[in-house]
Amino acid sequence: MEVRHCVFVIGPPGCGKTIVWKCLGKAHTNKGEPCEYDTLNPKAVTSDELFGAYTKSKEWKNGVIAMIMRNQVKNEDKYREYHK
Repeated sequence: MEVRHCVFVIGPPGCGKTIVWKCLGKAHTNKGEPCEYDTLNPKAVTSDELFGAYTKSKEWKNGVIAMIMRNQVKNEDKYREYHK
């Protein structure tokens, strides 16, 4: 977990995904390190909206995942700097 930028928890409904990511976040927090997360339902958007795609004019349009990662890097709102 220490070298990962993100973690995806995938599985069928009712298999405990929410419990798993909350437990991992709590463990990280208990170590004295901040834990920030965003949740996303990939079935709520199209594949192009999720990952990004080229428009008809050949311009790249970022997807939801890229926007989430960019906002986390900017340290805006709920995100903050963290130094070990």
